[in-house]
Amino acid sequence: MHQTKLNPEETCRKTVKFPTISQPKIVGCFSVGPDREYLPTGENLKYLNLPKPGKRLAIDLNDGFEIRRPKPDSAKQERIDHLLRFILNNEDRLRNRDESGGKRKRLSCDFVCFRGLLRMIMCTPYERRTPWIVMATRYRGTIYLCAKETEQKLAEEASQTEQQRRFCYYGFKFEQHILTDEPDRPADTSCPVNESEEFCALFSTTLDGSRVLYGAEMDGITPINPPLDKQTLPPEVLNRLEFVEVKVKRRETNQRQAQNFYRFKTRNWWCQSFLVNVQRLVVGLRNDRGVVDEIREMTLSELDRDSRQYWSASVCMDFCAQFLGEVRRLMNGVDCSGTVFRFTYDAERSNYVGYSIFKGTNDESFLPDWYCEAVE
Repeated sequence: MHQTKLNPEETCRKTVKFPTISQPKIVGCFSVGPDREYLPTGENLKYLNLPKPGKRLAIDLNDGFEIRRPKPDSAKQERIDHLLRFILNNEDRLRNRDESGGKRKRLSCDFVCFRGLLRMIMCTPYERRTPWIVMATRYRGTIYLCAKETEQKLAEEASQTEQQRRFCYYGFKFEQHILTDEPDRPADTSCPVNESEEFCALFSTTLDGSRVLYGAEMDGITPINPPLDKQTLPPEVLNRLEFVEVKVKRRETNQRQAQNFYRFKTRNWWCQSFLVNVQRLVVGLRNDRGVVDEIREMTLSELDRDSRQYWSASVCMDFCAQFLGEVRRLMNGVDCSGTVFRFTYDAERSNYVGYSIFKGTNDESFLPDWYCEAVE
């Protein structure tokens, strides 16, 4: 195990400037079907459809729990396959060309990953209990990043109680109540919730000199008329839409619960929303029985303002920029689909991010043959 220069705890103690970052732009989208199949369209895009003002709310998030369709365990084996399929389907727009405009060359980005991985890295300076593993492969000039579940995470999932599974389900059920396939159409909450279906947008940004292409599951958009043609959603249309994040939170009943919300929860919410330029969060407030009786709206700036005594957005973004820069430095000169750098962080064992190198055919490889063959 080698040691990097990255010390999240030290970063957390510093006063840092917000790194340079370009506004994230959408370059395309895809959907994930009911059986986790890749769909090259925006058919799973949803519209925000809030209850009429003044209507008394009593949304029971427990409804349908027994008949839900959970995401299958096989989804864990997908890694970044859906992102790779999108890249192959959109090569003309994502790859640089030579000066004559002929042969396709490397991707016009330094990194490819999912938003969740970036959010995890951003929150690391304030995370003391949850370790992580990130796999990295540099191939044809682009570094592909893929999160890997730790033994601790796998053990936690295996020992989940029914109540914990219900808490995870609450978010999906609340979305079913306020997100619809068509604008102004009442939600059908009687059908089973399918946790596999997704709408994913692909974003491009440059963070402190690193060009990043990342996919993010998006909850929904504010209603527009006429409705969109979801089969053809070009980037110029997607970038004009107002996306929203949908959340569920327990209604706090004391000061300590309120402090814990701003200390822990808002950090994840801010990082997640900032990366996709979402300014508006729609939050369902539930009681201990899982019933939502109020819907509030929060803005990204409010999350930042109200949480500053607990965490710093500048620290989060600065550490993410540090991480990407260090990965680029360490993998400079490496260009092989079978070579994997495994970056690990466990605050209980070390203050520094460590890494190991795996070469040749190995269990850590995550770029599939079908992708590499298509690129070649």
